[in-house]
Amino acid sequence: MEDMLNKTLLTNIHFAYNEAIEFIVTMGMLACEGQLIAMAEDYKIELDPLAASIHEDARARLSPHSYRELQFFFGYNFFHKALDFVFYKSICSYSELQSAEAWINLLEKRPAAEAVAEMVYGVYHDKLDELLGGKDWEIVKKDVSLLAELVSKTKPQPEVIEAHGPLLECLSHPEETKLRYMQLLRQFYKDVFVFWKDSLRSESELATPRYKELFLANPERFIRDINKNEPALYDFPTTFHISFISQIGNHFLSFYTEAPRVGWVIFGIYNDRAFGPAAEREKAELFLKAFSDKRRLDFLLLLRHRPHYGQEIAASLGITPAAVNYHANFLFFLDLIELKREDHRLYYHLHIDKLRELLAITTKVMLDE
Repeated sequence: MEDMLNKTLLTNIHFAYNEAIEFIVTMGMLACEGQLIAMAEDYKIELDPLAASIHEDARARLSPHSYRELQFFFGYNFFHKALDFVFYKSICSYSELQSAEAWINLLEKRPAAEAVAEMVYGVYHDKLDELLGGKDWEIVKKDVSLLAELVSKTKPQPEVIEAHGPLLECLSHPEETKLRYMQLLRQFYKDVFVFWKDSLRSESELATPRYKELFLANPERFIRDINKNEPALYDFPTTFHISFISQIGNHFLSFYTEAPRVGWVIFGIYNDRAFGPAAEREKAELFLKAFSDKRRLDFLLLLRHRPHYGQEIAASLGITPAAVNYHANFLFFLDLIELKREDHRLYYHLHIDKLRELLAITTKVMLDE
């Protein structure tokens, strides 16, 4: 069974650099910089000096207008794609590698109304049933006026609530919206990305052989321990894009299109550092930090009794699915939980032995025993 799983992973998973992905990740990281710096502090991770230089240079090069437009389209929640969902989908629905410039030119051909409808999906993907009220998304998404009416009556999840007004603005003026985001993408490419794209590619391509070697040595362990995912999830072709600018993270993106299903993972270049062994004191500090937020303690207490899937945890804790993902990433970081697919759902399982180990380490550090 294990050999069959590894064979499937070896068949379906590939590593390649997609410049178009790194381009929009760079825009998202800059727009959500405050949120990501706070997360890095939580994880006790320092921003790489080159990444810090890119952020600083981008802020200096962008005009105030361009920076405001960057915030308008990207600046809500890096982990809950909102208006920027349309950009990720237009790249990650296809297996082909794209340069940033070529992708921008392709996006120009996309109808404005279609793109704005995908912005709606990005903001409401975890409240879609409430938004639609029984209507069929495939029909509703073709009617911008109806979408605007439904959006005006339905508040999005708290982490993207600030996207509500801008989304209504986009629905009211789809053609103008397209002019705005096309100008922003071209301006960001010309004024910022073109100066750094070779360095970003080089850093990614230097790291890729390291991760490919780890994967080939033991595909299942790589997916569980470093990708922090359920291996059975990868039952269709998926490409791992090693992202320098995102530094840490495992963002799995897959969309159904008319073409065969494909997947992309935006895989942080320092994932091995984040999810590898840490010093005992650092482990103890992170363990204590994990429970500075009561919701993470409640998360683990739920799993103490039995595995739960994401929607169950969200309902039990009174938080959103995106918040479940956020807190889960922190617990993944400590290797306290793992995901397993059961009955077509992904369940979070608690690592009891790891919890005991971290409790013992913390006791040792605190009592100097």
